Amino acid sequence: MTQKVNIIPAAENDMKRLSEIAALCFPDPWSERIFRESFENEYTEIFIARDTEGNIAGYLVLSQTGDEISVDDIAVMPEHRRCGIAKTLLLWAYEKYPCRNFLLEVRESNSPAISLYKSLGFEQVGFRKRYYRSPDEGAVLMTKTKGTEKK
Repeated sequence: MTQKVNIIPAAENDMKRLSEIAALCFPDPWSERIFRESFENEYTEIFIARDTEGNIAGYLVLSQTGDEISVDDIAVMPEHRRCGIAKTLLLWAYEKYPCRNFLLEVRESNSPAISLYKSLGFEQVGFRKRYYRSPDEGAVLMTKTKGTEKK
């Protein structure tokens, strides 16, 4: 079941909350400082998905790297998972940048995320050993070529 969300650009006063969400979702979360630096970077955009009550249900951080879009970070609050929010955020990003290829890296143990990315047209293009810490594990490198959206 897909949960209805409103996707909007993040505001400066959202950075603390985003770091709190990251801490709930990841063993090595982005700090508030990293969110603020990303927010202030002209090549990076942060979007939030607000639920029908106005709460942040998830977020997406994108950066432009040459002619590609990098999915730098994406997270959904635990209570909103498996409701289609991450998929909605990514499909929204594809619509925003229809002529761009997307790239990302994901923990090798994060099989739900890898399955989602594959269902949306991402393909594994590489692997980085011991890329992540806490715990140490590799990163699966994935790309989605423009025009390969799956809905």
